[in-house]
Amino acid sequence: MGRKRSSEFGIRIAGYKGNQNPRFGLRNAHSAFRNPHSAFTLTELLVVITIIAILAALITAGAVNALNAAKRARISVEINQLAQSMEDFKVGKQYGIYPPNGMNDSSNSFLGNSIYQMTIKDFERAFKKAFPRHQEPLGLIQRLGGATGTLSNGNPSALDNGLNGAEAIYFWLGGFSDDPQYPISGPGGPSFISTSVDGEILESRNRIYEFDLARLGPRTDAGVFDGRFITYNDPKDPSIERQINLWTYNPSGSERPYVYFDASRHDPMEYCINMTGLATSPDQIYALTKLREGFSSTATPVAKDYVFVNKNKFQILHAGLDDAWGDMSPFAMTQSNLPLILFPEGPFTGDVADTLTNFTPGTLESAQE
Repeated sequence: MGRKRSSEFGIRIAGYKGNQNPRFGLRNAHSAFRNPHSAFTLTELLVVITIIAILAALITAGAVNALNAAKRARISVEINQLAQSMEDFKVGKQYGIYPPNGMNDSSNSFLGNSIYQMTIKDFERAFKKAFPRHQEPLGLIQRLGGATGTLSNGNPSALDNGLNGAEAIYFWLGGFSDDPQYPISGPGGPSFISTSVDGEILESRNRIYEFDLARLGPRTDAGVFDGRFITYNDPKDPSIERQINLWTYNPSGSERPYVYFDASRHDPMEYCINMTGLATSPDQIYALTKLREGFSSTATPVAKDYVFVNKNKFQILHAGLDDAWGDMSPFAMTQSNLPLILFPEGPFTGDVADTLTNFTPGTLESAQE
C-alpha cells in the first residue's frame, strides 16, 4: 500500500509543481503547440489585388473626369470672354455692329445672286459703320468679304471665300489703328509692310481682347506663321506692299481653333447650304440653326422657318476636348438630301456631341432636349 501511494504521489508530482493547477498546466501545454495562422492563399491574394485594381481604376477615372471637366470649363470661360469682347466691339468701342465673316462658298448662289456678293456688301457696310472716315482700299474690304477676280482698288491678293470663321476672331478682336482714316493700315492695325525686316510685330496691335499670343496659329515647327494671308497696296503709298496674316486662336492644349459666326445679318436660307467656318479645311464647320420662335410643332417647316441660334448676335464654337468637329450639319434646303440637325433637339452624337458654344453652359450633348 505504501508503494502504491508513493507511485501515485510521484505521478501526481509529475503533473504539477507546488500548488499549480494541473488542468491549467495541461491547457498551457496545449496552447504552446497550437499551429500559427496560415499565410494568404493565392485566391485571397488575387481577390485583394482585384479590389485594389478596381479602387485604383475608380480613383483614376474620377481624376480623369475631374480633369476633363476642368478643361471644358476653362474653354467655356474663354469662349464667354471672347463673346464679351465681341459685345465690347459693338458697344464699348462704339463700332455699332457685330463683325461679319465670309462663311460661304463663292460658287453658291441664292435667288440668282452669288452668295459672296451678299457678304461683300456686309463687309463694306461694316467698315463704313465702324470706321466712317476710313480711306482703306475698297478692293481690300471686298476681298475680305469673298470677292473674286481682279480688284484694281488696292490690288489685293486672292482670298478664297473671304475671311472665314476661324480667322475672324483674331482679325476683329486683335484690334485696329487709332487712325480714323486707316484702321487697317495705320499703326496698331492688323497689317504690316510685307518686306519689313522686322516682319509682323504682334505686340503692336491695339487688342480688344488680351490674346495669349503663343496660342495664335497656324505655325511651322519653328514657330513661323503658316496660315492664309492677304497682300495689298498701301493706300498712302501704292509702291509699298502691306500684308495681313490671318491668324487663328486655339485653346490651351487644343489643335482646333475657336470659330466665329455672324448671326446678326441674315437667315440660313440666304446662305443656301454652304455656310463654312473653315473654308479651306476638310472640316466643314456650320453655324447652328433652330426653328423660329412661335413655330407650331404640328406644322411642317419651310426654309424661312429656320433661324440661326443666337439670332441677331453671333456664335462662337469650339470642337471640344476630342478636337474633332464631327458631322456639322449645314442648313438643308428642301431639294437637299443633307441631314438637318437643329438646336436644341439634336441629336448631337459622336464627335459633335462635346462641342462647346457661347450659348450653352456646357456641351451640345448636355444641352439637347
